[in-house]
Amino acid sequence: METRKTWCGLCHSRCGTLLEFEGDRAVKVKGDSDNPFSRGRICQRGALMLEHLYHKDRLNFPLKRNGEKGAGQFKRLTWEAGMDEVAGKLLTLKDKYGPETLAFSHGTYRTYHWDGRRFFNLFGSPNMTGANHICYCPTHSVDWATYGSFAFGDMMHASLIVVWGHSPSQSYPIVDWGLLGAARDRGAKIIVVDPRRTKEAEIADLWLQIKPGTDLALMLGWLKVIVEEDLYDKDFVKKWTAGFPELKGHLKKTSLGETARITWVPQDQILKSARMYAQMRPGVITKGLGIEKQGINSNQAQRARAILRALCGNIDVPGGELIGYAEDMKKIVSDYELQMQGALSPEQKKKQLGSQQFKLLSYAGWDKIAAAGRRQNMKSWGPPDPDLTACAHPAALWKAILEEKPYPVKAMIILAANPLLTLPNPRLIKEALKKLELLVVMDYYLTPTAQLADYVFPAASTVERPDIVATPAYCVPCPKGLEPLYERKPDYHFWRELGIRCGQEEQWQWETVEEVLDYRLAPLGLTFSELVKQGVVFASPEYKKYEQEGFGTPSGKVEISSRIFEELGYDPLPIYKEIDWPWEDPAALVLITGSNFLPMYHSEQRQWPSARKIAPDPLTTLNPETAQSLGLQEGDWVEIETSFGKIRQKLRVSDVVHPRMVDVEHGWWFPEKEGQEPVFFGTFEANANVLCPSEEKYCSPEVGSWPLTGLPARVRKVG
Repeated sequence: METRKTWCGLCHSRCGTLLEFEGDRAVKVKGDSDNPFSRGRICQRGALMLEHLYHKDRLNFPLKRNGEKGAGQFKRLTWEAGMDEVAGKLLTLKDKYGPETLAFSHGTYRTYHWDGRRFFNLFGSPNMTGANHICYCPTHSVDWATYGSFAFGDMMHASLIVVWGHSPSQSYPIVDWGLLGAARDRGAKIIVVDPRRTKEAEIADLWLQIKPGTDLALMLGWLKVIVEEDLYDKDFVKKWTAGFPELKGHLKKTSLGETARITWVPQDQILKSARMYAQMRPGVITKGLGIEKQGINSNQAQRARAILRALCGNIDVPGGELIGYAEDMKKIVSDYELQMQGALSPEQKKKQLGSQQFKLLSYAGWDKIAAAGRRQNMKSWGPPDPDLTACAHPAALWKAILEEKPYPVKAMIILAANPLLTLPNPRLIKEALKKLELLVVMDYYLTPTAQLADYVFPAASTVERPDIVATPAYCVPCPKGLEPLYERKPDYHFWRELGIRCGQEEQWQWETVEEVLDYRLAPLGLTFSELVKQGVVFASPEYKKYEQEGFGTPSGKVEISSRIFEELGYDPLPIYKEIDWPWEDPAALVLITGSNFLPMYHSEQRQWPSARKIAPDPLTTLNPETAQSLGLQEGDWVEIETSFGKIRQKLRVSDVVHPRMVDVEHGWWFPEKEGQEPVFFGTFEANANVLCPSEEKYCSPEVGSWPLTGLPARVRKVG
């Protein structure tokens, strides 16, 4: 029996795995004990990799629509013919409407990302989007505007860890959950801020059961306590921050009594938790995506979190929030360098959809952030990755398709993404996708989104393609375990073949992904195969790099009052605002959607028999007290309704949620149902995004994050 090293990649973590083969077929998957991060551990998702690799419903050959859109009728064709036809139609549409007529949506780190952006920059379109506005990217933009870099929490050496709106036990069960447990074992204290009693809350020293959507109000309460009780790092604040006096005056308007009323967190817990964070240094506040999904307050909550870190002197110190790249890691050719950002003209950047409304997460914000870094002559920071900080807004994209405003969008490419399940107002999205003259999808399965495509291409699994993980502190290889089965291909093959046919041949000089990885690693004096043998490259830790270089912001300091926010027309200091919902029912429950749960990851894994055995039905959780008051019992099918829509899910009764709250699982569709309309894989039956708005007035003004939490909702029994 042969054993090969490979990697998982079924979530953001890149855990090391081993595949055991009998002949040419993998028969067993297990954790790789040599991997320095996963260390032989494997989660429920990774353990089911072989079901994914050999699933009967995997897309294995290119397909072309052979009937009405949504009818589920496709015929097989070759890669060459499919690429020829797609390229020909794209060039025709480009000549008629301009390059901006093409849009792109990608998934959460299932593809290389840089290759798609390289193609689009060379093609001339600025319209790349996805779930960016609620997933990691807003935090990225806010950190860059505040520090001139992205911050990475050093949980391994922290004295205190604040797990805020984050549940790594479900989202990152191997690396992050393992680090949290190890930190607790060595004596670190843990504060958890979450509406639900998660596994993290159960091991915490202090759990704050916050009202969904009010995190910014609590952070302002923490800031008030820390500033007015002189608990902040006076030396760091004096030397390395800009705008502290303005913040001090601003916080006088905050009342802890009002904070307690808004957040449901008792005032004594607000005081205790704020003092713990300020006094138990160094500390980390994790990057919980729960904060990014709160509509109008989401970005200012991220700003308040960034300010808290700075006030307590936790920036770029061991056990704090590390920024910038270590010397060796700066040598690796970055995603940014591979994207050929310079190929996209300033005129085309200005055409990016949504950039006039939501400027921070667009080229308008990216240009200011990058200019600040250049002005300060930053070396360790580098420019921010446009793939994370310069995106078209989905709502503006659907408008451009349906109304042709501000210009027509006629074509779209979607890779490893399922917008009908991951973005709000899915019925509107379906109508937009149906109207496109050309929709191309590359994925593992025929998803609801792929069902509407004109062309569908089969994607290679993570174990069928190589990659590297290059962070500010280390670089780890991710070798493929086997050659792609059937006619599956890595996304690099797709973009390269399309680019060559669209006149970009000179810019796609590498034939294979391995050649690209060799190019990226060459400055380290390594090839990809040599890195696989070596296992990992660690960089020597470097701290307080700002003492030599300053910060990559307009002032060269941490901007407590943000000049970039102010120049873009936004509040330079965080201000909590109440959302004016269409209806306010005193009896309504407060809704939260988007909670991760194993073994699923977003809208994936619904096809896998073993995964569905563990999680067969979409679940809505109510407190026992609430369920009893509504006449509901465990296992009832219930209808969840907001002013934007209603869905049906199965009831779970548990005291992990507050009596005034309802927790709805997201990402649900049913591959076992018919794909043709009107059934459409049950896309609108249990999809939490049916409940959520996409209108601009509910979105954060800075980046356009839409609310997935805090909405008033009703729950009732259905037949």
